[in-house]
Amino acid sequence: MPKSLRILLLILTAYILQTVILPRFTMLGMQPDVLLAVLVWLTADGDRYLGFCTGAVMGLIMDAMVGQLPFLYLLAYPIMGYASARLTPAIVRRLPLPKRQGKRLPLAFLYRYVPLITAAAMALLYEFALMVYRYLSGVDLTLAILGRMLQFVLYSTIAAFFARFPVRFVMTAGKGRGRGKNDSMAQA
Repeated sequence: MPKSLRILLLILTAYILQTVILPRFTMLGMQPDVLLAVLVWLTADGDRYLGFCTGAVMGLIMDAMVGQLPFLYLLAYPIMGYASARLTPAIVRRLPLPKRQGKRLPLAFLYRYVPLITAAAMALLYEFALMVYRYLSGVDLTLAILGRMLQFVLYSTIAAFFARFPVRFVMTAGKGRGRGKNDSMAQA
């Protein structure tokens, strides 16, 4: 299956999960942003074009179907996709290289989960933009709003942790099983 169809499958699955299933299972009146979690893992390799285009498709779908504020998702998701594709490799470049035999082996664990830091940063960016919009609309900003913002960031980061496995499974499905010289189907 082509990469673009795999990405579209992930986007539609995350959209259905976020808009149909997760509203029934909210925690403290909030739900995580599953589309953001999928976007962060898709852009973890640093492909800015993929991040922007994938974010644009996600934003278009969300604006067309949910659309609370006009063009909010269409602006937010491509920016988050591009920023995520830039941020994850930048964090990885600044980490020291892990040693295979030594005291720094737990750092290898950190390399695997750098996109979680990116997910938290993107959720914080998204919530900050919403907070500015609320402030400009005349809503008083209280500590309760800041608490809900941090709660959303935490939930979205947890969703990003669990989104790693299906994204990796779908994007690597069928790889490594190519028809090579030793394949029985190729010899027949």
